[in-house]
Amino acid sequence: MFPLAGRITEAMQLRYLHIRRYDLPHTWRIDGRELDNAVIWLIDDGAIRLETEGFAPIDAADSDVLFLAPGTKLTCRARTASLSIVSLNFEAAFAGRWPVSLRFPVRYEGDRAELAAVLHGLLADEAAAPSAAKPFLLQAGLLRLLGLMAAGMAAKREAMPETGGIDARVREAIARMAGRPDAFPASAELAEAAGVSESHLRKLFLRETGMTPLQYALRLKVSLAMRRLAGSDDRIAEIAYSLGYEDPNYFARLFRKCSGMTPQEYRRKHRDWMLAEETEGT
Repeated sequence: MFPLAGRITEAMQLRYLHIRRYDLPHTWRIDGRELDNAVIWLIDDGAIRLETEGFAPIDAADSDVLFLAPGTKLTCRARTASLSIVSLNFEAAFAGRWPVSLRFPVRYEGDRAELAAVLHGLLADEAAAPSAAKPFLLQAGLLRLLGLMAAGMAAKREAMPETGGIDARVREAIARMAGRPDAFPASAELAEAAGVSESHLRKLFLRETGMTPLQYALRLKVSLAMRRLAGSDDRIAEIAYSLGYEDPNYFARLFRKCSGMTPQEYRRKHRDWMLAEETEGT
């Protein structure tokens, strides 16, 4: 089976924006602000009341870590005489969408002390004098933070036998897709493998992956193509045929739609530099 984590991390676009500590008065509030990018808040001191559309209000206090996805419409206010918040802003995308692996709950329930240490380290790196290393340290800190959050969520899912992470029926359907990357399994075939109706399988996929089975199958094929483009000298036409596409040009258009690059552009950017460069054709 092709894992979700591998599919996401291969094509994820992740960019650190900035981090800052805000020392705020008891009168501080935000009313209906829609966020343009992702935000992670660490409540270093004090307490707030936070409201977002679709979720119950949250009372967050010292050491709480809050995750706010882009597009969140936010209303919040201070609940204590003094308030200190560390605010990290970043952008992330997978094929033009927010990555499934970064769909965190608003309040993080894992080891917050470890996250706080990384955030404080990022603050120190941000405050350091400009240098060639500084952008790399900040990006690395962001990656470590998100990795810890993702690992904490995975551990929590594994501790819940009734869920076992991604739904087993979806896993069966994905295994069927991954077992025959050259085929285009029909919805009925996938539903049969999962033991549910086609309509219910579609609902399960949307809930677990944010995509329909057909969209997931396409992303899977594109991700497999990315691996071969970056790590082999296989011709684009050969890769297209192996994934079930008789027309390499059609495959190239689909690849560009999903990745934002043509197969040739992706190979030039991501190929293994140890491989000898050769003229690429279709």
